[in-house]
Amino acid sequence: MLCIVRRGIGRRAVEAMVVLALTGASATAAVDAPGYDVPQGFQRCPNAEAWHGFFKWASAHHVTCRDARGFLRAYGRVAARSDEMPRRVRGFACRLRTWRNEDGDIYASRHTCTRDEAVVRFYGMV
Repeated sequence: MLCIVRRGIGRRAVEAMVVLALTGASATAAVDAPGYDVPQGFQRCPNAEAWHGFFKWASAHHVTCRDARGFLRAYGRVAARSDEMPRRVRGFACRLRTWRNEDGDIYASRHTCTRDEAVVRFYGMV
């Protein structure tokens, strides 16, 4: 920082640049981090959990929270019997978005499962 100050850039300007750089880096990381969101038109289903709390933070569209909770439990039972996350459960087709840590291991996933107009979204988190 000393050489920058000698070149005519003040200490406060350097501090501001460092803060901006750090803020930008954390904001960039946060953009790709998993987050619990409830899209417009969906209802939050706080009691829908399965597989000992691994699947949680559910939201539903054109399906009741009670049905979403039952679906999550069925999904958890199917997932427990496999090394991979299920892509089809109870007639729902599921898309997955995964997040990996520095070692390449999956630590979180967002599942969007649809059947006709019914949609159940939920997260799997270690």
